[in-house]
Amino acid sequence: MRRLIERLFLFAFGLSAMSICAPPGLAQGFEGFEPEADEELFPAFIQADELRRLMQQDSQDILILDNAPTAVWEEAHIPGAVSFPWVHQIKDPVTFPRTKTIVLYCPCTHDEDSIDMAKKLRELGYFKVKVLEGGWFKWEELGYETVSAAEERRNE
Repeated sequence: MRRLIERLFLFAFGLSAMSICAPPGLAQGFEGFEPEADEELFPAFIQADELRRLMQQDSQDILILDNAPTAVWEEAHIPGAVSFPWVHQIKDPVTFPRTKTIVLYCPCTHDEDSIDMAKKLRELGYFKVKVLEGGWFKWEELGYETVSAAEERRNE
């Protein structure tokens, strides 16, 4: 319990990049929450090739969120990605499924917007969150498929 209080104190004052273990009861009912994994750095990262492989397998276990402004998402994004622009504070309720792994990406130099959004989602009880390492720029550099919102609408 002492360790949990120390971590919460450090988190509240922005002194730690370590993941915070939720107080007892808070995480109940959240599939994927693993208290024993609280030593890992949060957020977890996923590589572009791994995400692409999951997409090719038509995995229903992932939800991809693009943290770019909506106008940028409209122009080009990872196929199937949902527009979820970075904001200073996420307004509750957030209605994403808690059973899926949420993959966030942004057009940032060091994934900073996605990392920030991942932390905010975790505070709202989303524990299955990953950040696409290298974000939009890595995806594009590797030549992986992108799509505009207009193209997606035509293909529906």
